[in-house]
Parts: sequence; C-alpha cells; structure tokens
Amino acid sequence: MTKCKLILPIVGIAALVGCVTTEQMPNGTTKIRFSDQTVSSLTSMMPDALVKGVAGGSGGTGGEGLNLVPSVSPLGTGELLYLNGQFDLECASALLYSAKSGRPMETRINNSCMSNYYVRQSQLRMAGKPFDREAPAYDSPTLQEGYWAKVVSRTVSQLAATNQFTTRFVGHPRVERDGQITMSVRLPGETQGVHVALATTPARTPVLLDDGQFELQVRQRAARTSGLIADSIACDAVLAYSKTVDRGPRPSGIATSAYSRYEVLFTVASMGCRDATRQFKTASRQM
Repeated sequence: MTKCKLILPIVGIAALVGCVTTEQMPNGTTKIRFSDQTVSSLTSMMPDALVKGVAGGSGGTGGEGLNLVPSVSPLGTGELLYLNGQFDLECASALLYSAKSGRPMETRINNSCMSNYYVRQSQLRMAGKPFDREAPAYDSPTLQEGYWAKVVSRTVSQLAATNQFTTRFVGHPRVERDGQITMSVRLPGETQGVHVALATTPARTPVLLDDGQFELQVRQRAARTSGLIADSIACDAVLAYSKTVDRGPRPSGIATSAYSRYEVLFTVASMGCRDATRQFKTASRQM
C-alpha cells in the first residue's frame, strides 16, 4: 500500500517539507518517490549551477561520464534517477556493485530493474518525452531480456572504467568535538535496507567555510544543539571509488529493512558546499 505523509528531513538528508510516497517492496525495503513540491524544495536549496544538472532525465541509452547526480524524472512523478537519468538509485547502486565487484546482478534485482526500465521507457514514449528508441515493446519478454542484457553490459563496462563520480545532495553540517565542521554524503532517495548501499569512508567529511561570519553562526548554533545544525547546506562532491564489501547473510536479529548485505565504498575526493538558504559560500575541500 502507498501512503503520502509530510516529512521534515527527507529520509534523513535534508530539512525539506513535502510529500513522499512510499511503497513497501516484497523484500522488506521501501521504494520512495518525491512529490513535485518536495523536488522543488530540494532543487531550490541547491546553488544555481547545481540545479542545472537536476533536470528531467531522458531515460535513454546513456553516454560518457556516468555520474551520481540525481535528475528528476520528466514524467512528473517526482522520481529521482541516476547514471545520467537512466535508473533509480536501487538499480544504479546494484549496477555499480556489479561493475566494481565483477559479480553479475542477482536475479531478483536484475528482473526488478529490467521491469522498471521498460515500464519507464513505455511511459516516456506515451508522454511524448525522450526515450530509449532501441528498447523493445513491453509485451515482448524474449526481446526484452536480450536487449536488457546489452544495457547492463554497456553500463557495467562504463562504470568499471570510471573511478570518480560527481554527485549532489543536501544535508546538515555538524561541529565535531575537535572543532571540525563536517558533512555526511547522503544521496537523495537513500534508505536503509536497500539491495546495495553506497557509502563514504569515513562517514563524515570535513568542510572548510570561507565566510568567517557564517562559520561563527554555525558554531554558535551548534553549541545550542549538540553539534548538529538544523539549517541545510547544498553540496557538490566528487566521490572516488574505494572498494566493494559483502557483509554476508543478514543476521537473524536484524530486520530486513535495516540491513544491506552489499556496499560500494567511496572516499570524498573533493566537496564544495554552501548554505542554500542564506547564500553563504564555502570553500571546496580537497582531500
């Protein structure tokens, strides 16, 4: 069953107020779609240069320079797509893990991603939006499987040859005990219990603020709120691939919705952030 509810932080990544539709999947995970209001709030908080990339994804066959910048589906559903507007975050993550680990995608996630891909292409075609013209009709299972194998092979090859990925997100700065101001990279749409989790190591990255007055305000607010700042900051980051991790079968004491067996780990090669509300600037931190 789907339900619509008001949320303050969208799955813990931004202080946005909007509507998110959640769908409980058979494996216990939750698929999330953002309303137009929420997507508008997210993009309005990002710097203008960043918002240009958060446009409707074409859903086509992809191209050079696959990235993890979220793009809003041109279908008006509020769905966020990755790898140049081709796949939702779950499928993009699974493809990344396959590319970097050398393992084929598991049957369940492969079939789910294939179905989602063809449904999306059909919807784009009927809506008069750019779509993958090479994709076979949705009612042609045999042709679908053959063409999907080509899509996966092409995408995995591109991802395997790519070791740095640009991304954009909105989050909250935190002042640590040692005085450093840090940010945690959380991609829009990320939830617990996904098939493959994307994460950075370490989990939080130091950010240098080049506006002294803004930094003072951040530290003053942190002193009153145990270090975490309520104000959102929009960030543009480059993630460098580190390794893949197979954590093994889920322990019996952990719920399916809270456990991701597979992980793709990155380090933050660089990150530039700014206060999206007050237009304060921050310097890019080269790691």
